[in-house]
Parts: sequence; structure tokens; C-alpha cells
Amino acid sequence: MDLKVCSLNVRSLGDWLKRRQMFNWLRKKNFSIYMLQEVHCSENAISVWSAEWGHKTLFNCCSRVRGLATLFNNNFNLQLQRSYSDPNGRFMICDIIADNKSVTMAVFYAPNDADNLSFFLNFFDHLNDLKCD
Repeated sequence: MDLKVCSLNVRSLGDWLKRRQMFNWLRKKNFSIYMLQEVHCSENAISVWSAEWGHKTLFNCCSRVRGLATLFNNNFNLQLQRSYSDPNGRFMICDIIADNKSVTMAVFYAPNDADNLSFFLNFFDHLNDLKCD
């Protein structure tokens, strides 16, 4: 299995032109999975943005700030097993089966206060809940 993963802070995808340009740029990179932070989405935008991407997506949009997206490419065999999204829009974890291998993927956008122990404890508690084989 040759999964290529990209993590990127996009600093908002709310503008249609910026989102189109970003999605086109990401497609050209030909990664398997794109884990995006600070997408600034709303629940109403998820179906539109997913259709614009054209492949499987996961979004965590708690407000027009923060927000996460995991965009999957169609260049590998993928089965989404389960996922968890933090209600504050700070992290998202999913278990996938990719080319017959179990993988846990996580994307997070940590608070600016690096000493925020409760954020990391919460993240790792949920990460342990979704641990693959």
C-alpha cells in the first residue's frame, strides 16, 4: 500500500474561487488523502463542497471559524469504517480500510495555548476509541 497523505492549513475555503483553485491544485498533487485545517465551513456548505471535490469527504464544521476536512482521492481502494468529530471543530478521527490495511487517520487544529492539556487528553481518549488493528 502506497498511501500518500497531505496535511495543509488552507486558511478558509469559504470563497468559491479560492476553493475551486485549491481543489484543482490538490488534485494535481495526486495524494491519496488530504487533511485540511481551518476550512471555515458551515453545515450547509458540506454537500456543495463534497460535490465540488467529487470524491469521498469528511467535514467537521462547527462554525465559520476553525473547521476540518478530510478529502479522499479515488486512486486507492477505500472503506470508511467509523469516524468521530469533535463538536468544537478541533479534531476529526477516522478508521479506514485502504487496500486491505486498517488505518486510523486523525487531523486536528489545536488551540493556540500550547499548554491546553484538556484538549490533548480529549483527543487521545477519542483516538484510542477508534484504534484499528
